Amino acid sequence: MVACIMGEIRIKREDGPAVYHVTSRVIQKRRLLAEGQREVWVAALHRAAEFSGVEVVTYCVLETHFHILVRIDTAARMCDDATLVRRYRALYGESRAQWSGLNADELAHALANDPPETAEALRERLRRRMGDVSEFMRTLRQRYTRWFNRAHETAGTLWAERFGSVIVQDTPWLVGLIAAYIDLNAVRAGLADLPENYRWCGYTEALAGNETLCRALADCFPAAKERKEALARYRMLMFGKGAGAKGDGTGARIGPEALLEAVKNGGELQPHELLRLRVRFFSEGRALGSSDWLERGGGARILAQLKRPPPSRPVECLDNVELSVARSRARCCAVEDPRR
Repeated sequence: MVACIMGEIRIKREDGPAVYHVTSRVIQKRRLLAEGQREVWVAALHRAAEFSGVEVVTYCVLETHFHILVRIDTAARMCDDATLVRRYRALYGESRAQWSGLNADELAHALANDPPETAEALRERLRRRMGDVSEFMRTLRQRYTRWFNRAHETAGTLWAERFGSVIVQDTPWLVGLIAAYIDLNAVRAGLADLPENYRWCGYTEALAGNETLCRALADCFPAAKERKEALARYRMLMFGKGAGAKGDGTGARIGPEALLEAVKNGGELQPHELLRLRVRFFSEGRALGSSDWLERGGGARILAQLKRPPPSRPVECLDNVELSVARSRARCCAVEDPRR
């Protein structure tokens, strides 16, 4: 059967914080995110996140695509002028933004001294770009594209299509599980033997001292008494998941010796059932969480944005863990092979 990807409405939560797993691919699968370019992308990620008022839980950038796990709250739009100027400076530095012709100091002056209606229009234009997953991704992709085109004297888009997003129930164990899947991407791709040996992922940056990423990953393990214990548990989760094959049997694995060494050095392995979760549920579908959340809770209210909200279906490969996924029938239009 041939699957045809159909356009779909982007679903978002507009009444509070939400977690999204977002992905984006380079056009024609070209390798436009080489080592030096990944450094620029990571810097652009942090600038876009600070400007947009979003929390990055983790990320992984490869040569042809990237994954980000973010927590986004619409309340980020409700900020004062000092916060607007600080975020503006985080994104544009001391340069003048192309759309406004202002640098951060000139923006502060305009907000304080322009006629009230002019200053308020400027505020609203900035606030609309904050606390929103689409605006965050637009800012990130556009900023990297502009740098790339200037650096290589090219023009045009770098990205193959609309970015993909899955809204995730904001519970620590599920956020941690998807974060582990993201941080394991380099191991699966054969680019590193261990997740901490790949430079361009959130886990490695957290270990290197990024306080925001370190706190976000540690929050996935609220039972841990201290941050060091939480990160040890997260590492065990990654090692346990990375030691097995993906759901389709492909991908590199963490070696058994490394797994045994990690266990010997401390930390608890997560339940084996969680570690067998099929990869496709992390990147396909519209929402991921408990059946109650998807059918009656916050997930149901978010899915109601769609004309035909997809039903939730249990993730059958998990035993003793209640987890479901909402997957649109319209996402893949199945076409029968005439030879069958």
